[in-house]
Amino acid sequence: MANSDWIVLLAAITCAAAVLPGTLGILMLTNRLAAEARGARLIYQHSRILLMASAAGLVLAWVIAIQDDAVSGPLLAGTILYAGVLGFGFLMHTRLLFRPIRRPTFISVAQALERFDAAEEVVGILDPKGDPYAFIARLARRPHVVHQPDGQAPFTMTHCILSHSSMAYENSGAFDKPDIMVTAAIANNMVFYDAKNRCSITQLHNASRDGSLPLKTLPSLMMRLATWAELYPDSRIWVRAKTWRDAFYLKVLSRADVIDPESPVLIYPLMNPSDERLPLKSQVLGVEIAGAERAYPLAALNDGQPLNDELGGVPILIVSAFDNDYAQIFIRQLKDGTTLNFRLSGESGTLTDTETGSSWDLKGHCKAGPRSGDSLQPVPHYNKIFWFAWADYHPNTEICLPRDSARDQAA
Repeated sequence: MANSDWIVLLAAITCAAAVLPGTLGILMLTNRLAAEARGARLIYQHSRILLMASAAGLVLAWVIAIQDDAVSGPLLAGTILYAGVLGFGFLMHTRLLFRPIRRPTFISVAQALERFDAAEEVVGILDPKGDPYAFIARLARRPHVVHQPDGQAPFTMTHCILSHSSMAYENSGAFDKPDIMVTAAIANNMVFYDAKNRCSITQLHNASRDGSLPLKTLPSLMMRLATWAELYPDSRIWVRAKTWRDAFYLKVLSRADVIDPESPVLIYPLMNPSDERLPLKSQVLGVEIAGAERAYPLAALNDGQPLNDELGGVPILIVSAFDNDYAQIFIRQLKDGTTLNFRLSGESGTLTDTETGSSWDLKGHCKAGPRSGDSLQPVPHYNKIFWFAWADYHPNTEICLPRDSARDQAA
């Protein structure tokens, strides 16, 4: 073999080392490395040096071959291999597939109802000021990350398709201007790398993997577009144009049945033995307060019937409505220290506290009575997350079955 043949072979190998570790499929093998901060920098940042070196090697090989009039079969084969690696990387590399949305486009609820089916799933976020935003979940599946940078209360929304989990983070403190990319998935939950803080963050931990950067979570909900429109008719809805990458990526996932609640298929192995107390992909409200963890199965909630509960010493209220499509958790202790208990009132969509007889809506706002003007504080939690994911990351979690619970005496 001529010198040019060896050089092009080395260039192709170097290109593969730079590109393949960050691509879907190969990430099945490299995900644990990619989930660590050093690994993420190696795979997604330092690999550029290898890629440039491989390109220089490819050019050098062809220059030598042309000068020596020695264009050979191995040279052509090496070049084809090089191009094939680049083509695979163009289709499957996570930097291209999951590039965060930094300049989001929002439309009105009325426009969204004209554009999408009423049953379209949305991720609802209450920003740091309490203003509501919704994100079309189907369109958020591929970027996984959408920044909302405008106004006085910017935040970042994250959505993991593998575990059906969504969480938003306030852009404040060290996380005020996040520079993040999706790098891996551990036990079917997304991991992203923040280049500004040089750390990897697991969504279900709500913090960097080394614990040095805790993130401030925001109330996040999942429901049908029609339900959201009923509750928040004046909110803004995030949309984006579909691209060929959407069809390509979602077709790959649909073949694996990872988004089908009835399918037992999981992409990545779990960290712990599967918790069989609930069906694998049943949806739960997963909440953690003061170190105490509890799951509220969506199917077990009494539609419209409030549940007065306590977790980690904090009195909480679970509200559900619209056939359990809407489910929210509140702290039922007001700012002045008063703890309230709630029951259904005779009016649809209205709750009454037993202490003062005041009327409250499903969003936790008091509309009439002695506590008029007060509001309940919503609790950030994982809304409708798949049970297997919540249980795997919270192996000591309790399960509350409201229909069989004696806790809700007031209701």
